[in-house]
Amino acid sequence: MKLWRQRQGERMGGESDEEIVQQVLEGTGSAYALLVDRYQRPVFNLMYRYCRSDEEAADLSQDVFLRAYERLSSFDCRRKFFPWLYTLAINRARDWQRSNSRKLKELSRLQWETEPIRNQSQQEEQLLNREEVQSLYGALDDLADTTRELVLLRFKQELPIRDLAEIFGLSESAVKMRISRGLDQMKTILGGDRHEG
Repeated sequence: MKLWRQRQGERMGGESDEEIVQQVLEGTGSAYALLVDRYQRPVFNLMYRYCRSDEEAADLSQDVFLRAYERLSSFDCRRKFFPWLYTLAINRARDWQRSNSRKLKELSRLQWETEPIRNQSQQEEQLLNREEVQSLYGALDDLADTTRELVLLRFKQELPIRDLAEIFGLSESAVKMRISRGLDQMKTILGGDRHEG
């Protein structure tokens, strides 16, 4: 996870993202593979969070990179590439989620029911872990879409506030406020779950 973040803002092989984009726009289409290599993991992770299927996440990721390639001429090389790419990825994930919300709920339920359990102590531990994870995802799902995405991108993908502000078209202070409110809301939800049980 940290490796891609290190490479994100730095030059890899002596070339920044923007320089690679310029090469692609000038006709060196093979240079685009460098951008795919740099960002396939964070894009895949985002897609997996939405669809919870390796195969579907891989297909969606490929679609994002294809769309980005097709729209590369609209990219402003004075800006950073990754926030632009991630904006495309979030929009694609939202589209997928809207068209597959019923399928996603069923898949989520089946994943919890079909995971193998090995022995009694592992069964008890796994049950507790499942309940905690289900509670956490339930609390995340209760957040507004943008707030949920901000929280996930900040803490799971470890994106900097600056990049989140650019991706969502918000000020840095607005991003911080939404994340803070989202975390407070999750604490309230999770605290309520603990008191009910």
